[in-house]
Amino acid sequence: MPTAFVDKLRGTPPFKCVLRDPGGQSWNVTLKERAGGLFFCNGWPKFVMHHCLDEGDFLVLYYTGKHKFDVKIYDESACEMDLEVSKRRRLTDGSIMSGKAVIEETPSGLTVFKSKYSCSMKTLVKCKLYEMTIPRRIVIAEGLEKGKPVKLQDPKKRSQIVNTTVTKDGRLKLTKGWSQSCREFEISIGDEIVFEFVKPNVILVHNLRGKVVILEGPKVVDSSNYKKF
Repeated sequence: MPTAFVDKLRGTPPFKCVLRDPGGQSWNVTLKERAGGLFFCNGWPKFVMHHCLDEGDFLVLYYTGKHKFDVKIYDESACEMDLEVSKRRRLTDGSIMSGKAVIEETPSGLTVFKSKYSCSMKTLVKCKLYEMTIPRRIVIAEGLEKGKPVKLQDPKKRSQIVNTTVTKDGRLKLTKGWSQSCREFEISIGDEIVFEFVKPNVILVHNLRGKVVILEGPKVVDSSNYKKF
C-alpha cells in the first residue's frame, strides 16, 4: 500500500486494522510502515490462507474509515471471487497447498505430490551441486529454449535466475546459479527435489527433505515412483 495513504489513516503506523471479506467476515491485521510502503502483517497470513490467495490474484481495498477496509478479491481472469468460491478452493482433507501443487501425507508415511503441470523429481547428490539436468521430454513438451536462462522459485517466493546449456542428448542443464539456488532454497545433499514447470521458463522447486515421494499427474517425467491420472 502506498505510504501516501497513511495521511487518510490519521496517526503514525503501526495501525490495528480490520479487513472485511466479500462474505462479511472480519479479519484483524496490523498495517506497518517499511521501506517502500505500508504492509499488512500480523493476521495477514491467515487471511491469505483462508481465501487461498495465489500469485496472480489481486485485491481491491475500500477504506470505510476507522482503520477498516472492505476487500474485493479477483482471480487471474479478473472475475470477482465470493466467499463460497474461496471455500471451494480450500483443501479440507488435510492436504498442503504448495505453489501450484497439492502435497498429501498418506497413513503409510508416503508423500504424494500432485500437479497438473510437467514435473520431475531428483535427489540432490554431491556431483549435482553445481549442475542439474532437466529431462529431454520436459524440454520438448515445455518448449524450453536452448541456452536461455530460467527462473527458479520455491514456495516461499524466493527466486534465482539460472543459466542453462544443452547436453548432446537434448537434456537441459542448469548451470550458473544452480548452486546459489541450493543455498538460497536451503537444499542439501540427499534432499528430494521436485521441479514443477508452471510457466514458460519458470520452475517451482519443492524441497521434500526426508520424504518418500510419489508423483501424481498427467505430465510426470523422470521419477521411479509415479502415477498418471
